[in-house]
Amino acid sequence: MPTTDRPAASGAHAYAAVDLGASSGRVMLGVVDRSESSPRIRMIEVHRFANGPRPTSLAPGATLEWDVERLVEETLEGLAAAVSAAASEGRTLAGIAVDSWGVDYALVSSSDGVQAVPRVEHHRGAEPSWVEEAAAVVGAEQAYAATGIPPQSINTSVRLHAATDPAGTLLLVPDLLVRLLSGAVGAELTIASTTQLLDVRGGEWSRPLIEAWGLARIDFPAVVASGTPAGVTLPHITRRLGGSQPVPVYRVAEHDTASALAFAAPGDGQLLVSSGSWSLAGISVAEPVLTAEALAAGLTNERGVGDSTLLLRNLAGLWLLSECARQWSIEGGRMLDPVELVREASLAPDDAADGRAPVFDVGDPRLLAPGRIPERIAALCMERGQPAPEGVLGTVRSIVESLATAYAESVGVLERVAGTRIRSVRIVGGGSRNELLCRRTAALTGLPVIAGPAEASAFGNLAVQLVAAGEFASLSDVYAAGGSAGGAIAHHEPGEAATR
Repeated sequence: MPTTDRPAASGAHAYAAVDLGASSGRVMLGVVDRSESSPRIRMIEVHRFANGPRPTSLAPGATLEWDVERLVEETLEGLAAAVSAAASEGRTLAGIAVDSWGVDYALVSSSDGVQAVPRVEHHRGAEPSWVEEAAAVVGAEQAYAATGIPPQSINTSVRLHAATDPAGTLLLVPDLLVRLLSGAVGAELTIASTTQLLDVRGGEWSRPLIEAWGLARIDFPAVVASGTPAGVTLPHITRRLGGSQPVPVYRVAEHDTASALAFAAPGDGQLLVSSGSWSLAGISVAEPVLTAEALAAGLTNERGVGDSTLLLRNLAGLWLLSECARQWSIEGGRMLDPVELVREASLAPDDAADGRAPVFDVGDPRLLAPGRIPERIAALCMERGQPAPEGVLGTVRSIVESLATAYAESVGVLERVAGTRIRSVRIVGGGSRNELLCRRTAALTGLPVIAGPAEASAFGNLAVQLVAAGEFASLSDVYAAGGSAGGAIAHHEPGEAATR
C-alpha cells in the first residue's frame, strides 16, 4: 500500500467508508479518539439502505441491472450525513472511499459527462453458455495461468466477450463511484483482479487476453494499488454534501472481500470466510496458486491488501436465505425476517435421525439466478438422494447446514491444494452474526470459529484510508486500535452444542 508524506492528523478529522454490498449498502463514519495512553477508533453507521437487482424491462427474458441512480443518490445522502455527523463532533470529513462487490462494470463513453450515470448489468443475468463460448477462444487453462481466475459465467471477461462490439472506458462499480465523486478515472488493484482480465503476477491488464477476447475497443484505465489518492470531491459534490472544502477521495481495497480481509496475513493458519450475500472461503497466500489442481477445485486468486493474494472458493451465501424469505413473504402475505427465521430454525427440533438437515451444493450454478430458490434447493437435495427440506424452517436449516458444510469442505480443499495447515476459522461479514451458522461451522470443521466483525468491509475500508492519510503507520496499528469498532467478536468451540 502506498505511503504518503502527509502530516499526522490533528485529531479533528473523520473518514467516511461507503460499503456497497449486493443486498445492502451503508455509509460508516470513522473517527480516531486520541489520548495519552493509546488511540481508539470508533465507527458510526450514519446511513443504511437496501440494494438489489431490477429487470431491464417488463418483457419476457429481460436481463437484470443495478439501480445505479439510486445507489448514487443513497451514497450522496449517506455522505452528507457523514459530513453532518463529523461536524457535530467538531470534526472535518477528511476522506471518502468506496468498496463494493466485484465483476460488475460500466462502459463509459468519452462523451459522457462526469454526472452521467451509466447502466450496470447484474452478474446474476449471465448465461452459463457464455463460459463455453469464451473458453472456445481462450482455454480455461490458459486464462487461469494468466489471471488465476477460473471460468465462471459471472466473470467480467466472459460477459464482455458475449457483448456485441463493446466499447468505452471500463469502470467497475467502486471506480464508477470514485469517478462520480471526484472526476478521476482509474482502476484499483483488488477490484480489477475479479475481472479475469488482470495479469495475476504483474498486476496489469492482460493485453493478450484482451486482444484474444475481442475487447480492443475498450479502454482499460491504469491499475493502482490500494491506498492511492484519487483526488478530491468535485465542486457540485462538495456542495451537495454540505461541506465547506473539497474532501479527499481514496482508492482503498475496493473489492469488499479484500477490505473485509485486510487484516489477514499469509501463513496465519486461518480459514477466512467472508459471509454475506456471497460466501468466499479461503486463505491468504504470499504467491498465487496456479496449479491444475487449484483450477480443478475452482479456486480463484484475487488480490488482497499489500502484496498478498486471497485464494478463495466462490460460493453462494446468505442471499439464498433472503431470496427464500422474499418468496415466502409474497406467498404468505406477510413480511418474514431472515434473521428471525434462523432463530426459529435453531430452536426447532431436528427431523433427521442424525440431527442434520439435508445438504445441497451451494456452489451449484443453478442457484445463481433469482426466483423459486426453495424449489431449486429441494431438487438439489433430492438429486443427492436426500429428502427435500420440510417447510420453511426445514429449508432454512438446510441452507445453514449446506453453507457450514461448504466451509468445512473448504478446509480440506485448501490444505490439499496449498499445502498448508488450517487451525481455526474466521467468519466476518453478516454471517458472523448468524450464531447457528457459526456453531455448525465449528462442529463440522472441528475447529474453533472466531466470528466477527460483521462490518469487516467497512472497517477495512477505513483502515486503508487511515494509513493513506497518515493517521496510522500500518494496518496492524489500525486493527490494534479498532477494538470492536466493526462489531462484536464471538468465539465458538467445536465441542459446544454441535447440534441445535
